[in-house]
Amino acid sequence: MGNQPIEISGITPISHFPKCPPHHPCTEFCESDKLCIPSQKITLGSIRQVCLNVCINSFKIICTPAGRKLVIDGKKQIKVFFVPDGPHHCVHSADFEIPFCTFVLLNNIPDEVVQICSVVEDISVKCLDCRYFIVTSIIFVCPVFKKDHQLCPCPHDHNTNCQSQLNHCTTEYACQDKQQCTCHTPHDYHIHPDNQYPSQPICNNCKSYVNP
Repeated sequence: MGNQPIEISGITPISHFPKCPPHHPCTEFCESDKLCIPSQKITLGSIRQVCLNVCINSFKIICTPAGRKLVIDGKKQIKVFFVPDGPHHCVHSADFEIPFCTFVLLNNIPDEVVQICSVVEDISVKCLDCRYFIVTSIIFVCPVFKKDHQLCPCPHDHNTNCQSQLNHCTTEYACQDKQQCTCHTPHDYHIHPDNQYPSQPICNNCKSYVNP
């Protein structure tokens, strides 16, 4: 397996961290997800890039003996670019969705929760063998109350933007494992910057490869 560095995308810039005042309700957790290359016919040669994005699906408040708790349901979207073992160096990609559930103790704060702010503090990757690898992430979440609507410097709708953010995860390799286009639209040609791979026609509409 290759030992070259793995490019990591998805760690939140410090400038996008929420401006939490002292004692603001929050929680953070660290999870290690063991993932497997989906195709039985492909073995893992080396991982080139890992992209991670957090989506908040829903949240609710429950009453408990410890006080009001904010229960948060979300998912981690992980996209991996890898080169299979063998003579061909075509870069493949695989997508994973891992659900998670966590909670924040609100300490009986009566204010309305209008948004959940999430931060990816760190991401690390470790290859186990030719099929399995582990992605470890540290995630911080906190509620945004109605009176503190400017707490998150970049508020957005997680449900509508999470997939578009993951789609912007890029790699320097041109030969990716994508579906063939059926749009029948005009095509551009993408050329690898090092000219190691032949140019391939790409659909302007769906961005999938077209048979030359």
